[in-house]
Amino acid sequence: MLLILEKVKEVLVSIIPIFLVIIVLSLSITPLSLFLLGEFIIGTLFIIIGMPVFLLGIDISITPIGEQISETLTNSNKLWIILLGGAFFGFMATIAEPDLYILAGQVKSVTNGRFDSGLMLILVSAGIGFMVTFGMFRILKNIVLKNFMTAVYLIVLLLAVFSENDFIAIAFDASGSTTGSISVPFILALSVGVSAMTRSNEKEENDGFGMLGITSAGAIIAVLFQGLLSNTALEGDIPGESLVSGNLLQIFGTGLLSYAKEALLALMPILSIYFIANAIWIKVSKNKFRRILIGAVYTYIGLIFFLTGVNIGFIQVCTDVGYHLASLEIPWLLVMVGMLFGVITIPAEPSVHILTRQIEDETAGSIKAKTVMFALCLGVSTAVGLSILRILIPKLQLWHILLPGMLIAIVLSYIVPDIFVGIAYDSGGVAAGTMTAAFILPYTQGAANYIPTASIVKDGFGVIALVAMTPLITVQILGLIYKLKSSAQLE
Repeated sequence: MLLILEKVKEVLVSIIPIFLVIIVLSLSITPLSLFLLGEFIIGTLFIIIGMPVFLLGIDISITPIGEQISETLTNSNKLWIILLGGAFFGFMATIAEPDLYILAGQVKSVTNGRFDSGLMLILVSAGIGFMVTFGMFRILKNIVLKNFMTAVYLIVLLLAVFSENDFIAIAFDASGSTTGSISVPFILALSVGVSAMTRSNEKEENDGFGMLGITSAGAIIAVLFQGLLSNTALEGDIPGESLVSGNLLQIFGTGLLSYAKEALLALMPILSIYFIANAIWIKVSKNKFRRILIGAVYTYIGLIFFLTGVNIGFIQVCTDVGYHLASLEIPWLLVMVGMLFGVITIPAEPSVHILTRQIEDETAGSIKAKTVMFALCLGVSTAVGLSILRILIPKLQLWHILLPGMLIAIVLSYIVPDIFVGIAYDSGGVAAGTMTAAFILPYTQGAANYIPTASIVKDGFGVIALVAMTPLITVQILGLIYKLKSSAQLE
């Protein structure tokens, strides 16, 4: 009971700022219809109910499953088993990730079905699995993360040169959406388990971080590859106002049934594989197995409420807010509200809390969770502001911001302490999670839908990409400050 109360408190602190900002905007400069406002209020209640239960379920089911599978793979002491198992479970964790389904659904909707979202799910999951293998290989062979990521992003840059702008925006957005509440604890557990094999090495503390940044690159490569194989133009449109009508109870009741099926399809593969693996290899005690089963039920129930609240209560409301604010034709206000959304969204991301807690635990409290959270809020706020500027300025393209940003991040990685490099790449992945896809992305799409010079696909998408990129810089700047302070103390 104490655990669930702690989760409820954590969620309330995260969600209330978002709720209050939308209510204030609705009562002042961006009036929403009573129907949409009702959807938002009920959706918020669903998130407040669902997220604590979901996070508790993750803590007692998905995270231990990842740890046990990681331990089983590493205990084999066979490189091919570790790498093949990492690829397989990386694929399974990603195909179960709700954030990826949210993004794929939005891409399909905005492009009027021209984008093959089903193929995207398969390719992105395969790309993640592929990069999990390389990430584990890097840890086992003690390859320095900054050198590894430099090589990876050179490959990404090469693919981007031959890709259309439409697919570049979606590809980088996909990289953020693959690191959510299910995949993050699972992949982190694999990473920590494999890094434990090198614990005799002084760099083991550093090796545990960076896996999320590595795997995110797999999503970028997968979607760019899909773009190279496709000749489809991805132009689309979205309505500026909600056209949904009907009884709110019916809408949310139908949503619960729909997302119950989606949540089951997401969780069943990874749970089924675990049950088989436990029967054959892992063989945990009955009490541990019963606890994981209970946690899986919590995860399932929480995920249903969370997805229903986000998809029905948030997406259309945020689209309309973006559209109405853009229609006021006050550019600085559109930018400032976007930056405010960036600040208040990060504490509401479940995977951010998972990572920041792990950072504090793994560093024995020397790097505080609140410090990393502050750096993430600053970075994401900047990212949203830049995204709105990109919509307002026709000649400003995504790569004009991404390329210099990635170059700065790579240069910083050769200056700051190695542990901050890994934390930065992991932070970039988790910052762009469910709430970003359901709250900030619709806001930018709504704004792009009003502005005549903007494209829904080219300009509406890309915000998740920038949200994933800016923490690479802000967290490493935090590392640079940490380094300078340490040097000053030694002197």
